[in-house]
Amino acid sequence: MAKENDVKSQFCDTDLPILALSDGRAGNVAMAEGLAAALAARIGTVWRRHDLVVSGALPAWVWGALPASFALRGAEIPSAGIVVGAGRRVAPIVAALERMGTARGVQVMNSGIAPNRFAAVVAPAHDDLAGTNVISTLGSVNRITGDTLAAARGEWAQIFEVMPRPRVAVLLGGATKRKAVEAAQIDRLAADLTALSGSLLVTASRRTGAANIARLRAALPDAWFWDETGANPYMGMLAWADAIIVSDDSVNMASEAASTPAPVAIWPLLSEGGKTARFHKALYTAEVAEPFTGRLPERSTPPLIETARAADAVLEVLLGGRTDPTWSRNTLDSR
Repeated sequence: MAKENDVKSQFCDTDLPILALSDGRAGNVAMAEGLAAALAARIGTVWRRHDLVVSGALPAWVWGALPASFALRGAEIPSAGIVVGAGRRVAPIVAALERMGTARGVQVMNSGIAPNRFAAVVAPAHDDLAGTNVISTLGSVNRITGDTLAAARGEWAQIFEVMPRPRVAVLLGGATKRKAVEAAQIDRLAADLTALSGSLLVTASRRTGAANIARLRAALPDAWFWDETGANPYMGMLAWADAIIVSDDSVNMASEAASTPAPVAIWPLLSEGGKTARFHKALYTAEVAEPFTGRLPERSTPPLIETARAADAVLEVLLGGRTDPTWSRNTLDSR
């Protein structure tokens, strides 16, 4: 508690909020908001979301040679004690605010800018980012907590409570810059989902593609699909799920799924290697997810709480401490 009070006295006695700064993209918004909310809860202040349309992006290495004020040209940033930024587009602004002493700048994800340009950097362990102010997490930080899930259960009870159990949430991503999603993969997914018992609750992304979504809908006539009207049911689906099937292309969706109590299976939509494969292996090792094997997954481990642990570590760094290089592993060992 003393540490939290120390941070509050440094950054919050002037009633300045914590700012969740992003380019408005859903994944970046979720990460910035999740960490900002966790920090605000710990030091007894408020947080606010702020989206920026950032144009004229320069290579990351250029920003270190430019005056800090250059990154802020034309950007209207509300006053804040701590700015939590997510995404490469806002990273130069977060670094500039830190450099100018306007606010403490905490960057989420590896932006390509040197970590020492920020007060702290929170990045997934599979990014292999190192530094005395770098906090490594298993997957991405997010908005999933017991409280947010409880609120979503209440909000979406009328829709999901009446559905036969097990309720299986299907979180479907889609194409990346490296790989496309073919019709044959959608057909294979439909066949695997049809073999499962219970109710299917399906949400897709823009990357899935309209033709692929229509194809999946036709193959799963009894499944519940969000029609993209009204409020987004994503949090409600996570809150009511008895099991979650998530495609393997999205670190954010898999991290959010593993942060719920539900069993999680990763479905091989793109089967990419590299960092994504290392991330999935870490989930399997921690026993918070498993590869899809044609059946509903099982789970005996508690939800990930990486966002909460990251917030604790950020407070340590802001108070002048250094991160423990074994921190990411210890978050799993000490749950």
